[in-house]
Amino acid sequence: MKKVLLISFLLFFFTTAFAGISTKKQDILKLIGTSYAPNGKFAWIELNGEDCGWTREGGNIGKYRIVLVDMGKVLVESNKKTVLLLMLGGYTI
Repeated sequence: MKKVLLISFLLFFFTTAFAGISTKKQDILKLIGTSYAPNGKFAWIELNGEDCGWTREGGNIGKYRIVLVDMGKVLVESNKKTVLLLMLGGYTI
């Protein structure tokens, strides 16, 4: 029984390691809106489904920092990567 468990564990470990399947948790960033105000530029972002509200350019959301806010676009960076978030327009007829 122990041999079967050990073999199945090793099989699972090596198949995920060599197949390039990531076991790390990945963050999901979603841009809800952007806004200009006299006191700065703001972005409304969701991080992993949690609403972070309006955050000023230069502010932090979790481990991410808002670098640049433009209408419909936000540039967000962490220590490892830079992500450009775009707002997609929904069309109704």
